Amino acid sequence: MCWWLRRPRAFFVWLKSLFRDVKAEERLLEWKKKAEEEERKRISAEDKLKKLELEYQVSAQDKDRLKTEIIRLTNILKKASKEADEIQVRLLQEQSEREKVQQERSKLQNEHQKLQQDLSSYQQQLLMRETDKKALKNELQAIQTKFSDQTTLLNDRTRELRGAQAFLSTADTLSGAEVMRLVDELNQEIMQTAAFISDSFDFARKPEHREEIKEASMRTSELIGPAMTSLLSTVQHGEDPLLIQIALQAATVEFSRWIIMTWDFDGLQAEQPLAEIYGDVRETESQAVSGRWRALTRSHAQKVALLEADVHSTMVAHISDTLVIVMIAAGCTKNYDDAYREFTMKFGERVSNIVRMATRLNKAMGEEVTSADLWPTHATVGERFDTESMKDFDEGSGAQSGVVLCTTALGLQRSEKIGNGEGAENRTFTLAKPKVALEAIADGMEREAEVSGD
Repeated sequence: MCWWLRRPRAFFVWLKSLFRDVKAEERLLEWKKKAEEEERKRISAEDKLKKLELEYQVSAQDKDRLKTEIIRLTNILKKASKEADEIQVRLLQEQSEREKVQQERSKLQNEHQKLQQDLSSYQQQLLMRETDKKALKNELQAIQTKFSDQTTLLNDRTRELRGAQAFLSTADTLSGAEVMRLVDELNQEIMQTAAFISDSFDFARKPEHREEIKEASMRTSELIGPAMTSLLSTVQHGEDPLLIQIALQAATVEFSRWIIMTWDFDGLQAEQPLAEIYGDVRETESQAVSGRWRALTRSHAQKVALLEADVHSTMVAHISDTLVIVMIAAGCTKNYDDAYREFTMKFGERVSNIVRMATRLNKAMGEEVTSADLWPTHATVGERFDTESMKDFDEGSGAQSGVVLCTTALGLQRSEKIGNGEGAENRTFTLAKPKVALEAIADGMEREAEVSGD
């Protein structure tokens, strides 16, 4: 420490001596003030030093504890610093993710806004299309209505045209030659069936069958005439059943002719009226119109009258009954019931075939040929034999005259109306002559007394 600080009074005396003038005193006072100030500072510094020494003494006791605490706090601080760093890293990551999310959100918002705009545009387009759709639907409905009306009109006109074509068309489904072939096949089948039947039964009149023979003769007379019935009752058939074959042929031919010519198989009971109406139509209308009228009327009349299966079975039963009656009239050794049972078993199929062939000719002549009229021809029982219109059954006889006993095969005739009105002309042609048996065929056959009812 400086000496003047230890001895301030002496220092001031020395100074006083040094500074004698006023300025020196002022300086001295100034220095004195400074010295006092410095003294106070020194005392304050000494007090502070003592206080610090005292504090130091107090702090020394807790030094170790504070050191330990400092270490602990340092570790905590390090850990907190580490955690803060991790938090900072996570915060930076979250901040980065947040920025990404924000960017994505902004992008999605932009896309959403674009989609909203597109949706609004699409809605407007959809609305416009709905409007167009309604307009098109209304237009389509109008077109459909118009189309339906036109279709209905077209169908009406088509039906009318078909109806007109049906009446105006002269095209035939079958030719005359084909119809002739069908007639010839039917005649052959009838002849063969009659021959087989006559050879399959025995004939010898028995007294116990008198009543059946009498009743059968009455029915046979109505069908094939009294002359043939009389011959059946008087001629001996045991050795030669030719006359029975001829009678069976005649009965089958007559029934087949009816099948071919019938309008409705008698189902409507309108045979005669329809035939008369057709006669008037044919006389007043052209061939095309009358032919089509015939075809349509016969077709529909037969559909309305009976079912095809019913017609067939009824015709088969009727022909079978008729042929058995002819055999009973000729003196068959069996009674009616036994003969009919045996007949249907042996010849039912052949009779069914004959009915089928005759029905086919009904359709062929009645519906499939309209350019002309075709019909089966036969000879009337008892008329004179005419070589111009018929053939003899016995071709080897060379007969040029005689009396017709019965018809054994159908002929075919064709008639066509040329023109219309007063200048119309009917041209008729014979395509095939019917075959007939003459009464002379029984000449020379052995006779016996006619079975009577006595």
